[in-house]
Amino acid sequence: MDNSVHNNSNTTHPDKSRASIVNGVREERVSLSTEPPAGVKGGDNGPITVGDYNKLESRLQGAGMEDSVDELQHITDDVMPLSLLLSRLAQFSHLKLQELILDLASKPLPENTLNGNAKGSMNSSINGNVNAGVNGVPKLPSPALEDTSPESLNKKTMILKFIQDLHSRWVKALVITEWARNADEVGKLIDLRTHLAAKLELYNRAFWNMVNLKHEMAFAKVPSPDLKTALEVLSTGAVHWMPDFGYLPKPPLTTQETLHWLNEIEVVLHMRLQLHEYEQIPEPWKEYKIDNGRVTFTVPGEFEVDLTISDEDFDKQFWFLDYRTIFSPSPSKLSDGARGFIEARVNTILETEGLLGCYKYLHELTLTTKIGEFARQAVELSRTGLWTQTLRVERLNRALGIQYWSQSLHTQDSQSWILLGVHSGKSSDGADDPSSPSRLMLQWFRDGKEVKDADIPLDTDTISTEKLLMTVISRHIKYLLSSIYNSLSSKPRYAQKRGRLSLRISDPPHLDCALTMQTLGADHAVLGIGPWSGNFFFADRPPFGVGWANKINTLRNPVTEAPVVLEQLRWYHMTLHLRTLPKPADWKVLPKAPVPLDEVKRVVYSRASTTREPFHAIFLRNSRWTPQWFAMMSLSLGGDRWWTAEGHGIPGLRINIFTELSITPTDLLLPSSPLFSKLTQHATNIMDQIHDFRVLHQQHIQYTARKASPDGHRTTVVLSADMLPLQPDPDGTTQPTWAGRFIQLDYKGPAPITPSEYRESLADPKSVRRQPTRQKVMIEATVGVLHPTKFRLLRHRLDRDVLYDRRLGHFTLRFQPASGAGIIPLLRSRVQSLDRLVDIVDALHLRGKQISPKKITLREIVFSYGNGSPTMSLSNPRPKFGGNKQRSWEVRLNLAAEQGVDVILEAGNPHLRAIDYLRSAANSVHLKKLPAWFVFTLPLYEALEQLHDSWDAILAKDLGTCYVFHKSLDWLTIRFALSGAKNRLVQLDIRPRDRNGHINWHISRAKTDPNINNENDEFNKILKQRVWSISGNGFKGLGNSATAQWDHGIGPLLAVINEALQSLAGTPPPPQVPTQIQQPQQPSPHPQQAQVQEQRQQPQQQQQANPLQGAAVPGRFPHQLQQGQQLSYQQQARLQQQQRQQQQQQQQQQHMHNQNQAQQAQQRAAMNDINTPVVVLD
Repeated sequence: MDNSVHNNSNTTHPDKSRASIVNGVREERVSLSTEPPAGVKGGDNGPITVGDYNKLESRLQGAGMEDSVDELQHITDDVMPLSLLLSRLAQFSHLKLQELILDLASKPLPENTLNGNAKGSMNSSINGNVNAGVNGVPKLPSPALEDTSPESLNKKTMILKFIQDLHSRWVKALVITEWARNADEVGKLIDLRTHLAAKLELYNRAFWNMVNLKHEMAFAKVPSPDLKTALEVLSTGAVHWMPDFGYLPKPPLTTQETLHWLNEIEVVLHMRLQLHEYEQIPEPWKEYKIDNGRVTFTVPGEFEVDLTISDEDFDKQFWFLDYRTIFSPSPSKLSDGARGFIEARVNTILETEGLLGCYKYLHELTLTTKIGEFARQAVELSRTGLWTQTLRVERLNRALGIQYWSQSLHTQDSQSWILLGVHSGKSSDGADDPSSPSRLMLQWFRDGKEVKDADIPLDTDTISTEKLLMTVISRHIKYLLSSIYNSLSSKPRYAQKRGRLSLRISDPPHLDCALTMQTLGADHAVLGIGPWSGNFFFADRPPFGVGWANKINTLRNPVTEAPVVLEQLRWYHMTLHLRTLPKPADWKVLPKAPVPLDEVKRVVYSRASTTREPFHAIFLRNSRWTPQWFAMMSLSLGGDRWWTAEGHGIPGLRINIFTELSITPTDLLLPSSPLFSKLTQHATNIMDQIHDFRVLHQQHIQYTARKASPDGHRTTVVLSADMLPLQPDPDGTTQPTWAGRFIQLDYKGPAPITPSEYRESLADPKSVRRQPTRQKVMIEATVGVLHPTKFRLLRHRLDRDVLYDRRLGHFTLRFQPASGAGIIPLLRSRVQSLDRLVDIVDALHLRGKQISPKKITLREIVFSYGNGSPTMSLSNPRPKFGGNKQRSWEVRLNLAAEQGVDVILEAGNPHLRAIDYLRSAANSVHLKKLPAWFVFTLPLYEALEQLHDSWDAILAKDLGTCYVFHKSLDWLTIRFALSGAKNRLVQLDIRPRDRNGHINWHISRAKTDPNINNENDEFNKILKQRVWSISGNGFKGLGNSATAQWDHGIGPLLAVINEALQSLAGTPPPPQVPTQIQQPQQPSPHPQQAQVQEQRQQPQQQQQANPLQGAAVPGRFPHQLQQGQQLSYQQQARLQQQQRQQQQQQQQQQHMHNQNQAQQAQQRAAMNDINTPVVVLD
């Protein structure tokens, strides 16, 4: 019942109708009446107040009680209220009712009810009234109609038990409720009774305290002094009332008598110990000494005891004379108290147990004394000197426990101590062993565990607790440092001698007992342990002082965790050294990892197949690299390694490629640290090599990489067949014609900085925010040659970056690409340029003396041709032997032009008229044929120049002219036009033809000429009469055409033709004879040839309308040019030819892959038509 019941006696209670209802039970407050019950009368002093303390309080205050009293302690504190009890009872009743309903529903129904005829069931009327009587009054069922089936009886029994149980509970609740109506008054009465009982208890306690105090003061009472006796003693020196027995003193012994009796005693002792008690003498006392009437038993390192006898009877006991300890430190003599105690105790033991009992007692006493001395020294050590607050001494009966390193942090969870006690010497079965007496025993508990095989020497003759502690601590220090050393030395870093690790142990330990670990170079971390405090410390290196030592001291298990801390110390030192190491401006240490930790583990643990040691990674990046690449140094007990890695995808996602670098820790040492130079060299080589690997893999080119050299140079070998155009062999295989099988790529490291880059690096970086230039790398490609004799024309330096070694027979190509850019496309282009150069050099070599090379480089080739060929006069058909020699013409091939290979001819060169065709051929597969073509066509072109010059006079008289049209390099047409008629012209085609392995020029009328088969044509008549039917020096007529040697015959033949046609100039044209000429059926050309022929014929058909209008015709002018105008005209003609033949060049490039098929088709057509020329420039 709560305290509110006591305080609300006079308050107005709420209305019952407003009380809360819990589970169907109305919660009501019970009012406590303050009126006296009926039949109760007031007392003598007035009416009796029942349950009203307020009136009593007012009366006490009126009586003059001014001081307030303490509130009484109520017994109803922390008591459950009645309302909660009733609420819980209602909830319990409701739940039990639900369970009863469910149980009744689960019971089976009676059998008769299933058939609709329940025994004793009440019948229902038509209207549903059960047992309705007259006027609807229900009738009570008769006993004969009750349901007495077992199922129904069981249900009724359950209902009855449920009602009885709840009825008993609610009756109890009712009783409690009724009693609670007077709970206020009863509670106050109980509180008052409790208070009075407490006060009475205080009275009884005070009474007994006074009794105890009186008893305790009895010992403090001082007795009254005996003044009468004191006065007599002080005055007379005697007390008259004390009795005097009158004993006479015994006369003293003389020296003779003393020696005699001592001799007698010694004799008896010898006889007794030798004859009577020799078997009873303990084993340690077998050696004894008899002198001065006593026997002295000595236990080495423990004590000496003197005994004697007082009777000749051997059955009498020995008597104690003296006891002396013979270990140090020990007292020189016993105190009187100790002597008296030992004497009484020993004499008693000698009487009951004899010599054996005396030995056991004194032996155990000595052992206890030694333990006490050890304890005394331990206590003194713990209070003074270096051992202050480092020892904890605990005495356990006859045992002594000394905990050392008590204040050390790493020993708080696993304490270490020594335990000094007494071993009983008994056997394993508990029996006494005379040969093994009890002894002092030392046990060592290291880190909370006993060390079984410690074998610590214990000196009990000279007791020194400090020496014992130093011996034990020396073993402990040796164990700690040796364990750390063994843990480190088993790791790959020290097992493979990649780092120095040494251990120095001394006994007892001093400062030179330490573990020395190399951090970097000559820097070492010297780890020691203080023998007094037990704390780890670093010697000789202030940076490794308090901080790292405290970190080791706070470890729970230094044996297993200290190696990790030492490795972390080395990481810290290496990181600090690397950050403070002087480095180039383009190198920087990254503050955090550029990739996740899992990716870093994948790289570091790629070399650790068995164990995975903890590691620390330092990341560096060069600003001149691409952002994906970075360098990493991993430090671990598995070994220090340097890596170069490339990120993949989004920065910070994963590592795509990584490679280990051959960099040693000595590269970090000052004063001349080669770290960053080696790192730059290794990394740049790897980046370019990996980039080249990717390109080679994408292009399906086979390659292999050799092992990198210690200086960082790396080598890749590729097949030259994958870089050069292949030519078929007779057996059907393809292989390069001049290069060796392999091309070796040597990565030489970063390229030296250029002067411009150096000046840019010296500029103020704050002035302009500029992007650093990319790092360049030096790469050399070595291409061997199969036949070095073919390259005798080459010089050593073909270009700035291309060298040829005649002695070794190989080309050296030097590249300096940007870091990470690779050289495979550039290598392919350079090798193909070299292949083009080799083809030209081979062609020059085959020409022999006909061509004189002047300069051969990879960018430009200069040679001259034309020496040795005789000149001839067109006016004289026969060449003048022994006349003037033709001059040499210089050709310059620019192989490094932007538009391909550019052909540059000097002014006046006869081949200027075909300059466009020359440039087109120079940029095709026919480049290597150009030198032969120049030699082969030079006599023809010189003869054409002389032919032009011979028509200048005729042109000046407007009698006729001639034009030269170039359809290709090996096909040209000469058009002669005479005045007097519209179509008075003739066209001659000049093409080479192969006969019996010799190349000759073949001249015939053009197939497009409409009068080619007209016998009445004046040109056919004159040509047949004066050219086709004759033979001369180097030429021969063929009836309707003529053939001439390329060197000595083409000039005389053109001279003959020119003389024949010039004879018609100025003559009137013959009359036109209308004859129908049947044109021979020409074979249908190839579709591609027909298209090209149609394009070529269009400009010719346009020009045939006006044959004398030569201003628009390239190759000849209608009048004589002035001096200095020829070069300008050649340039204009060159531009016109470029525009006119643009479609032709595009078509040739588009059908380049079908060129071989087109040549074969031309050869087949030539066999059908003898007038079709065969193009062979070789």
